[in-house]
Amino acid sequence: MKLTLVGALVLGVVLVSSAKLASAQSAAAKKPIGSGSTPASMPMPTHVVLADLGLHVVGVGYQTNLRSWLAAQVALDGYVPWTENFHVLGPKNAERTDVAGIVVRQRLFFHPFGKAPEGFWISPFAQYGLVWATRKDQKRIGETVAGGLSVGWSFVLVKHLFLGLGGGGQYNAAHVLGGRGSPSFGAFRPTVDILLGYAF
Repeated sequence: MKLTLVGALVLGVVLVSSAKLASAQSAAAKKPIGSGSTPASMPMPTHVVLADLGLHVVGVGYQTNLRSWLAAQVALDGYVPWTENFHVLGPKNAERTDVAGIVVRQRLFFHPFGKAPEGFWISPFAQYGLVWATRKDQKRIGETVAGGLSVGWSFVLVKHLFLGLGGGGQYNAAHVLGGRGSPSFGAFRPTVDILLGYAF
């Protein structure tokens, strides 16, 4: 199954990246860096516990600085591709579906101005997980993969309140066992990022 191979590769990247993320935490710099929302006299936060609110996902995650210009994030999310279930972007006459699942999402944040986790960022991401949906009046399981790129801006307000906003594009696909066609799908779609958490 093509999605299985792609999903396994994505999951491998997630696991390896997560291991590197954990080992890099102790080496993350905690130097005072001035920014628009964090006073220059205060050390810049290097870790964030957050809610991950995306176009198709809602979950919790953890983010840490690897460098002053680079942060890494992993999140465990509930997944409902409602734009595909309701065919918001077409085809309009297609039958509604009920695809849902759970995914692991891994991403990097590149901060070109060197003030992570604040300021402008560019963020590639990948996710892989399990889904379930109704096919021919029976509940079936399957898998999902997605990858894309977002750009946005993050703020650290009142010392610890973290807010990130962004948007971009992604390729999003799901394969439900038991046949071809709907409810399985694969399409290029927009993506939206809202990140809200506690920075420390």
